[in-house]
Amino acid sequence: MNKSSESRPRIVHIMGGGLSGMTACTLLQPLDLIKTRLQQQRQDHLAFLREAKKKGLLVSPQQSTLYSTVRDIVSSNGVGGLWRGTIPTLVRNVPGSALYFFALSEIGDVLARTRPTWQRYLYTSSSVEQGKKQWENLVSGAAARGSVGYIMMPITVVKIRFESNFYNYKSISDAFSSIIKNDGFRGLFSGYGATFIRDAPFAAINLSSGVAAGATATCVTQPFDMLKTRMQLKPFIYKNLVQSAKKVFMEEGIIGFFDGISVRLIRKPLNSAISWTIYEEVVRWYTTTRDPSSSL
Repeated sequence: MNKSSESRPRIVHIMGGGLSGMTACTLLQPLDLIKTRLQQQRQDHLAFLREAKKKGLLVSPQQSTLYSTVRDIVSSNGVGGLWRGTIPTLVRNVPGSALYFFALSEIGDVLARTRPTWQRYLYTSSSVEQGKKQWENLVSGAAARGSVGYIMMPITVVKIRFESNFYNYKSISDAFSSIIKNDGFRGLFSGYGATFIRDAPFAAINLSSGVAAGATATCVTQPFDMLKTRMQLKPFIYKNLVQSAKKVFMEEGIIGFFDGISVRLIRKPLNSAISWTIYEEVVRWYTTTRDPSSSL
């Protein structure tokens, strides 16, 4: 963090993060919904085939595709159905993004202020300055995403369930009541381990590198994104990270871990571009308002 960023009030980071989160999640909600449906459908169809086999019925396997998923959603609920789950997504992403950018700024400031006390243990005198900055980005990105992810995990579980077609909650409060009643308070944190493994490295890499590295991070963390979705939708079947991974591998093979990756590869760079552009514009607006000459 430079001096100009340190002088900005915390509310600027919170406002920029909140506005960026609201815009990105509203525009990209259809992609989030489609990804969730793709990640649930393979397991649903395999279960259906097993039941049919027990009854002596021959049912040909079906392949869930991006096109067939969109077609099914639109035919059942209209175009507006692509925005199913937008309200819990907003409840999650607006404060979540605000907290993330705030935490990112605060952690970065702490690292910058304490650099003289710890850098001698990590860096040699010949270390490139850019390399030092990347390590600080890795730490601040992972820490911010991991901590905010834990805070927002209950509404994340509700969001995923709203996006699926397993549950028909009438409201967010109804969803919370149902989850607590059936799964206990622990159910509100289903899949956090997989979420942390997915989000923390991605946030760190995304801050430190370019588009190619971001795409690589998306592919590497995809299995954890899929496992997170399964654990949050069916915690009574997918009980923990290791058991879930074994179950998916035995029933669906390696390919099962990559359900929804095409949508995620589209959504992730768009989300990053929208979020960071709006956040930086808010920060730039504040800087320009305070000092008009800074925009020249």
